[in-house]
Amino acid sequence: MSDQDLKKLSDLAKEKLKAGRTREQALQSFIDAGIMNEKGEYTKPYAILETLVKKS
Repeated sequence: MSDQDLKKLSDLAKEKLKAGRTREQALQSFIDAGIMNEKGEYTKPYAILETLVKKS
């Protein structure tokens, strides 16, 4: 996953939150997309996102 892809994902998440979605709805979107599991942890292919989120 490139830096550009990561930025797009981050921007999409921020946009969804600004659109009046609740944290739970946003989390469910990530679960449905396979980015996070039911515990709110990043799945293996997206584990790098955890490092990037912590930096922000």
